[in-house]
Amino acid sequence: MRLPTVRRRYATAVLALTALSLTGCSSGHDTDSTGSSASPGATSTAQASPGASPVAAGPSARPTSIDDWPTTPGPPPNFPVSVPTSVIVKGYTGQSFLKRLAADWDITLKKRETLTGAGATVRRVLGEGHPTKDGELTVAAFWDLSGDLKSLECTTTGNAPRYEEFLRACTGLDFPGADPKAAATWLDGMKPRVDKVYAKSKVPIMSPLLRSGPTATSLLKGPYSTSGTYELRVFGTADAEK
Repeated sequence: MRLPTVRRRYATAVLALTALSLTGCSSGHDTDSTGSSASPGATSTAQASPGASPVAAGPSARPTSIDDWPTTPGPPPNFPVSVPTSVIVKGYTGQSFLKRLAADWDITLKKRETLTGAGATVRRVLGEGHPTKDGELTVAAFWDLSGDLKSLECTTTGNAPRYEEFLRACTGLDFPGADPKAAATWLDGMKPRVDKVYAKSKVPIMSPLLRSGPTATSLLKGPYSTSGTYELRVFGTADAEK
């Protein structure tokens, strides 16, 4: 049984509704050091999914500013929709970090592809690893057309070996001005809060944000495996603060 197929449907709607508005991309060329060619493809942030109705439901009037992000864990419909993202830092690709993360966790990275949604175009790389039969670790990285990193997403089933350590490793994104220690401490404190709310509701639960320099970090938990599914996301916020 491949639970990750269901999990991707869940992540699709959550990201589309809460986090990634594909805006602020600059024109230019792909500077991927791997030289892989990009090809059009379907993006998890630009497509709706019939399997994600619990996320799509919610109040008709929802906040749209990152400054309105709730300060307590709750279901994604309570959180801002279409918050604009930006590159994290000009000139920072995150490519070396992504390769190290994939090597450390035995994740196979796919070829970079070009995606268009919400009137803008980005480049994306997906990676997937299976440490156990039903356990899965995945990564997704998004760049603008000049090759600057916009966001990193790490997802794991709660039954994957060392899954908490994997999420913590993803908080170590090494952009200029990053504070990995503070990000790891935030995750260690936030995960129990998200788990507690999730245990009562059994619906997807989104965390408050960690705001750090040019980025924000969120943690999402959903019921799409028997052990729960977690998604950690780090994204650029410069455009959101304008």
